[in-house]
Amino acid sequence: MSKFSRGASAWKEHRLADRLEIDNRPYTVTLVARRGTGVQGYRVTLHFLPHDGSDETQIELPNLASTAELHPFARELEADPARLEALFREANA
Repeated sequence: MSKFSRGASAWKEHRLADRLEIDNRPYTVTLVARRGTGVQGYRVTLHFLPHDGSDETQIELPNLASTAELHPFARELEADPARLEALFREANA
């Protein structure tokens, strides 16, 4: 099967941080974008996975129209740990 006969994945995942320290707790931060029924483009969420095994935090972000928007957005977030921390704090306020 050639790569052209396979459909594009409906699920995109980008690791933004392997170890982001927030309040002395390390988190792995992943951006997940998935195509959804009734949604143009991708639904986007951030997943903060604590290294101590406690419950993860998920943050819904605005939808993105295409991978052309998704990749630069992921690079922006990856380069800005302070913004990731601010999003985490907003979600847990």
